[in-house]
Amino acid sequence: MAKFLKIPLTGVANTPEQLVSIDQIVSVVPGNVAGPGANPTTKTRIFLNAAAAFDTIEVTHTAALVAGDVLKAFNSALAANPGGVVSTLGSPVQTAQVPLAQSGGQGRQPITTAQVNVTYTAIAFS
Repeated sequence: MAKFLKIPLTGVANTPEQLVSIDQIVSVVPGNVAGPGANPTTKTRIFLNAAAAFDTIEVTHTAALVAGDVLKAFNSALAANPGGVVSTLGSPVQTAQVPLAQSGGQGRQPITTAQVNVTYTAIAFS
């Protein structure tokens, strides 16, 4: 397992990425969920060992936790890169690309909607 989780940030002044020590991470859960049966929002919380300077890190991202893709990205990054130093958090697909309907033509297929990946836009420590 790597020693640090690198969270790439978009649109955060002077902070293109944030490193979190993996050995301090206790769990990763959906962020501000309103209650049982509520839809998860665009935040993910990382709970840290009580010995750390902060107890919780809240990461804001552009897509809701649809089908758990963002949580899967966090868990994959935590388990990746055995023996390495840094494991980078990936960006799951937020909006899949949409090709033009097929009309029997051959060759290149035009795309009407480009693929959009999740971006991480803020990080808060508490």
